[in-house]
Amino acid sequence: MKLLTDGAIYSQLMMMKDGYTDGHHGAWIMDPPVFGYAFQSYWDAGYQIHIHNNGDAGMEVLLGELEKAMARNPRTDHRTVLVHFGFAAPEQVSRWIKLGGIVSANPYYVTALAGRYAKLGVGPERSANMVPVGDVMKNNGSLSFHSDMPMAPAKPCSSSGRGQPQHGRRSRDGATAQGLGRRSAQAVTIDAAYSIQQEKKVGSIEVGKDANWTILDQSPYAVAPQKLKDIKVWGTMLEGRVQRFE
Repeated sequence: MKLLTDGAIYSQLMMMKDGYTDGHHGAWIMDPPVFGYAFQSYWDAGYQIHIHNNGDAGMEVLLGELEKAMARNPRTDHRTVLVHFGFAAPEQVSRWIKLGGIVSANPYYVTALAGRYAKLGVGPERSANMVPVGDVMKNNGSLSFHSDMPMAPAKPCSSSGRGQPQHGRRSRDGATAQGLGRRSAQAVTIDAAYSIQQEKKVGSIEVGKDANWTILDQSPYAVAPQKLKDIKVWGTMLEGRVQRFE
């Protein structure tokens, strides 16, 4: 089940604890009491819950509901997924991981928005720490990447490149981000499968799993991180049937 807290990052309607530098306000997609009622109801029914959230104020509401649910009706391996992960403080990330939450992040936000938002609405300090994937890793959390197409290109190799430290240290518009190194390759494979409870079926090459693969013409580990986006797809395999791209 997917629920939503605050507004979109592209429209700067995410709910921010310190507001916006130009005085405008974010917006709730689901008002907190409504969100809380829905979250607790689906939690008690045993659903895996995915939550669209972008701002640190929205994150605080989400954390409050997960803490309440775990105290009232503890569940193991619930894998509640924080989707998008635009802004979050380190202590919020730590709390989320300790509660058993996992993260599905969009690393493209840094490239597309951080430089612009440093000048408009958000400010340089907060924009410099958009999509804090490094904080997830510091807390040994589960992290996957998504494109949120059409909000970002549906290009997994490009997403992996954006999770690399060489890309993340400084983008062309001066924004910074946290890098993952080679760990980012897992974010579009086995950890993505884990986020939707399919890791026993897809996400890695193992006996007994579906033979659904993308075959690249170069190893992602053999090229510089900034070149990941240039790797071409040799072909695909669907349930063992190979389709080569000409």
